[in-house]
Amino acid sequence: MIKFLWSYFKNYKAALAVVAVCSVLTAALNLLEPFLTAKFIDEILLSKDTAMFRDFILLLLAISSLAIAAHWFNTIFSSKVRLEINNSVIESVLQSVHRARGDFIFRTDMVYLSKRLDQDAIDLIRFAIDSMTDICINFALLCMAAGLLYSIGLKWLVIFVIIALIHGVVYRRLEKILFERSTAVREADSKYFTCLSDILLYAYSIKLHGLYEEWLKKFRAAFGKNFVAVMRQVKIIFWFSTSSINANAVFKVLIFFLGGVDVLNRELSIGNFVALNGYYLLAMQSVGYFMNIGQGYQNALAAYARIMEIKNLPPETNGTKVLERVESIAVQNVSYSFGEQKIFIGFSKTFERGKIYCLVGRNGAGKSTLINLVCGMLRPAGGEIFYNETPLAELDMIHARKKNIAVVEQKDFIKNDNLSGGERRRISIGAAFEKSADIRILDEPDNNLDAAAVAELIEKIKIGKEGRITLIISHDARLMEIADEIVELKGESS
Repeated sequence: MIKFLWSYFKNYKAALAVVAVCSVLTAALNLLEPFLTAKFIDEILLSKDTAMFRDFILLLLAISSLAIAAHWFNTIFSSKVRLEINNSVIESVLQSVHRARGDFIFRTDMVYLSKRLDQDAIDLIRFAIDSMTDICINFALLCMAAGLLYSIGLKWLVIFVIIALIHGVVYRRLEKILFERSTAVREADSKYFTCLSDILLYAYSIKLHGLYEEWLKKFRAAFGKNFVAVMRQVKIIFWFSTSSINANAVFKVLIFFLGGVDVLNRELSIGNFVALNGYYLLAMQSVGYFMNIGQGYQNALAAYARIMEIKNLPPETNGTKVLERVESIAVQNVSYSFGEQKIFIGFSKTFERGKIYCLVGRNGAGKSTLINLVCGMLRPAGGEIFYNETPLAELDMIHARKKNIAVVEQKDFIKNDNLSGGERRRISIGAAFEKSADIRILDEPDNNLDAAAVAELIEKIKIGKEGRITLIISHDARLMEIADEIVELKGESS
């Protein structure tokens, strides 16, 4: 995980140094406050010098102002670095998704993945940046506070060590449970968000088909699982927080009891009596940090594991050969299954330049699957596909999809809700026809088009047929009439 993080952090060394300096300065000012308070109390009890009182107020004001300024700079710079590194991590994961095999894209819920990726990146980067400086700062604070406790009296250091050890043992016993429950919360929360998004995305269809109650039942079930996971996590987190509170309460009782006796016996000044609580709280705050860093580390580790799960996806096997011109596509003895469903068993077909092919068949017969196989988005389990006489596995299909293939998808790839369905369809068709491609694939191109627009589309297809291979998925008789060949797909028997 450290190597992974450093690959992003190394470009932000200057900004991270500013964050570290501001954090150290803030910690030093916090440690100085109990000492100054103790000195002030002891001095004011022994002296009535108003100048001393004035100087202390001015010093306290200066320290407070400096602390505020350091905290402000720390907040600004750390936020800037977090946002930029977080986006860099997300970009690198997006590249992994883009390079992944097509079957991953087809089987993955991308709404769930986007929610999961964003949260994991935020948690991982926040932990890394905070812990980078906080570990050193809290270790120094712990040592200095422990030294100050010892300077007041050895017994105070011994009491602190005993309480800190008990606190550590309790934490370690709960660490494994915390990791398991944190992971469960992440999964449950992502699925809850996905269910919520689905209800909103498909609100029209749900309303049209009267399925609100069924979807609401799914939403409530997702909430129920999320609720149980969160509440189980909350119980563990509660014990972490209360262990520190209880430890502080025990020490305070000891301070008032043993410290009170020492004050009465004039073995402890009132200033040091007050400072005891401040030093202890600082020391215990550092101990608490090291105890709770386990919780943060486990959350970060879970986030890192899920990010690497995506980054380590098997990449699409991509060849190196580039074809200047595609004369034919030969699908030879191809087999393909989607899960348990067998789509093709030994399917063969050759598509030639200058011809129009219309692919027909029932839903699930393999029309879209065949297109994805031809485009290299899916790879066959058996058999081979050849462009000219070159196996598809040897071709640079990333280049081919960009230069040699033009596709009109069934659902238009246009993010503009102000356009009508027909307008979006015309734009998609126009973009595909403007592309000088050897292979033109039209998936239900007549969707949302009126009769005049379909007639115009047919003329364009006929005019451009000689220079390319044209594959059309459609049951529209008007489009079938211009096809040189009707290819009927029947699923397993294809």
